[in-house]
Amino acid sequence: MKQNAAKIVTSAILDMDFKTVVVAGKAYIIMPPTMKKLAGAGYWLSGIEGETIKDALLSKDNIEAFSHALSWLIQGDDGLFEELLNGTDKELSDALEEAYSLISTENFSKLLALAKNVANLTAKPKQ
Repeated sequence: MKQNAAKIVTSAILDMDFKTVVVAGKAYIIMPPTMKKLAGAGYWLSGIEGETIKDALLSKDNIEAFSHALSWLIQGDDGLFEELLNGTDKELSDALEEAYSLISTENFSKLLALAKNVANLTAKPKQ
């Protein structure tokens, strides 16, 4: 477990934890989303029916909301909205699913445990 957590942390530091998605024939790189990016995407996805993100993405009749949300997850603003609108609903929902996979609860839990261990090591001086 420590090895996996260390790999997650170091890959994040080296910018190696990303996903590449293709929408309308163009490749986009999605880095793990920041709170700002998640909030921007959440704003556009908040009106979509569904109990989970997966349910919302399966609705497939919200291409404009998907385009806005994906733009936020790729670059942190609406700048890619028009370009992403050329993609299919499947491309957009698959890309959103990939983006959200970068924040899995398993990885978050591992990082939390590692952060706790580091905090304990730095808080307790060697005797």
